[in-house]
Amino acid sequence: MFFDFFSIKIKAESKATDEAFIGYFFGKTNETLEYRFICFPRRYSKQVGLDLNLPLSDFKEALSAFYQQLMTNTTEVSDMTGEFMRYLHMQVNKMGGREAVALRLTKIIENEENDMIRLEVLDVFKNWTSTLDMEIIIETSTYEEMTTTFLRGVDSETFLNSLKERNDLMALPEIYPIVDPLDGVSIDTFDIGDTIYCTVIGFTEEIEQQRLINEYPSHFDAENKNIVPLEAVIVSKEILPSVSKNFVMIKVQIGSSFIAKSIVLRSIRLMYDPDKMKRRLTDLKNEADDESLSLAEVMTKYRNIQNSSVKKLEEKRSAGFGDFFLSMVLLLMIAGLIIIIVYFFLLS
Repeated sequence: MFFDFFSIKIKAESKATDEAFIGYFFGKTNETLEYRFICFPRRYSKQVGLDLNLPLSDFKEALSAFYQQLMTNTTEVSDMTGEFMRYLHMQVNKMGGREAVALRLTKIIENEENDMIRLEVLDVFKNWTSTLDMEIIIETSTYEEMTTTFLRGVDSETFLNSLKERNDLMALPEIYPIVDPLDGVSIDTFDIGDTIYCTVIGFTEEIEQQRLINEYPSHFDAENKNIVPLEAVIVSKEILPSVSKNFVMIKVQIGSSFIAKSIVLRSIRLMYDPDKMKRRLTDLKNEADDESLSLAEVMTKYRNIQNSSVKKLEEKRSAGFGDFFLSMVLLLMIAGLIIIIVYFFLLS
């Protein structure tokens, strides 16, 4: 199973401490981890309308909004969340730090060991509460899929409409740099002449499209979609304050002659270390050579694997109560049997 990022979104309740938790772990494969949780009184748990199936970027926004909503109801949530996050930092450090935890979670998710994920989460909470009912959603994504997700939230249509008089720009095909939300940097960090990895999201002429496909055939799938990132060199960069200071316009050259544009939101973090992408593509190329596949076919194979392996782990309170009920019935039966034996022993 191939992925570059993973997320574990969690809703949980503890009757022992009368607390509820909601938050996430977000990591880069074998590299690093970020996390955020809200801890609040369990009586407010019915107000939690957050859908764990939301894309992580939307889930983060909803989590912040829910925190602000809770703050208007009780001042406890700030103290409880702060104390829990301090505990969480200590637990992660005890487990070897962010990199060690990211490495361990990567291996577990790669092996699709669903029960192990639940045990890992319980292990994090074990010194905070003894009992925990929780719902877990695990998702994975590649750099390309992460970039597509971020693009959905970028409203560049107004910006493009304002450039209609710039024929030199409007006639160019469109690309977008690869997003790296954990280790990436703003487009402001890049200079003219720097290398950047990107995917083509729109062509303006069929001839240009075919020329690029002919130059990089293994980067396009059977439907001529660019699914493997391309290496580009920034040839121009300009901020257009008359339109919006939040965007930067760049022109890039890919290969021998392909020139394209991109409207990049300055707040989005982009992959800054091209060597990481080179190593990644080299690994994919080696696997493609071993299986006599193209890079595009390898990426398609991994995408199909991911789509068929969306993992959802749920431990519902009703199931927990059912286990508890069965245990109590068994204990009562044993106790009853002991009483009967003692009774007949006394009679004799």
